[in-house]
Amino acid sequence: MNRQAHQFLRSIILFGFFLFLTKLILSGDIQKFIAPRMMPYVYFALIVIGILAVVQYLKSSSKSEDLNCGCDHSHDYSTSKLRSFIVYLLFIVPILTGMMFSDHIIGSSAASNKGFKYEMRSDSTEPDTIGISSSEDSISDVAIDDSAILTPQKRYPDLYNELQQTDQIHLNNTNYIGAITLMEDNMEGYVGKEIITHGFVFREDSTPANQFVVGRFGISCCVADGGVYGILVQGENLEQFKNDTWVEIKGTLQKAEYNGWELPLIEPLEIKPIELPDEPYVYEDLEFAG
Repeated sequence: MNRQAHQFLRSIILFGFFLFLTKLILSGDIQKFIAPRMMPYVYFALIVIGILAVVQYLKSSSKSEDLNCGCDHSHDYSTSKLRSFIVYLLFIVPILTGMMFSDHIIGSSAASNKGFKYEMRSDSTEPDTIGISSSEDSISDVAIDDSAILTPQKRYPDLYNELQQTDQIHLNNTNYIGAITLMEDNMEGYVGKEIITHGFVFREDSTPANQFVVGRFGISCCVADGGVYGILVQGENLEQFKNDTWVEIKGTLQKAEYNGWELPLIEPLEIKPIELPDEPYVYEDLEFAG
């Protein structure tokens, strides 16, 4: 393969990535891979890839040879068709598979691999002993500034005030992660309140028959860092709801203990199956008091 053929193929690959990103953006499927706050970086990457594709295409149509950079090192392109085919195939296959195959929504199987959020947290040190020395002299010499600790109440000040003033909590795409974080921080203020939420059913092998977790995958930056945010549900006849079934639950909040942690628990008044929502994931939307 000559220089022009290499540059033409590279321009085609770059155009392929440009079209693939464009497809994800226009269809809205990009939200299944990254959080909305990452979209400016995607637009920037789309522009850069488009420019590089045009540059490579213009170079492929040029008859002039590349200038010698004077580094005493050869920059010649590979003349082996087989070697070039294998290298370029590594870029072509992801484009073709991305264009041809539908997106997969992660559910209970991925949740089992990642672990329930509370289970992962329970494997760490107890919250009141993290980073604190057992020596009394060490403790007395260290000044701890509580105002510098970013508590859930400081992270979600508006949502905290809203939840404190209402007797019915309705979890939605915007407040989902914040509301669960606030409830798990101090359940005393939420016991007895009515809650409406929806998500997929998730159980582990050790989960009792009268319990399951109703949860959704929460994403900070991309789907790779996603974790299950959910609430324990306890009641009768729950075994009829299988893993990955999307349900809407209306019930009353109670407090439960799980591996030494106080967690929100729903005593259901009504459970009904629903269709998979257009936006199955939820995204972290932090607030900070000024």
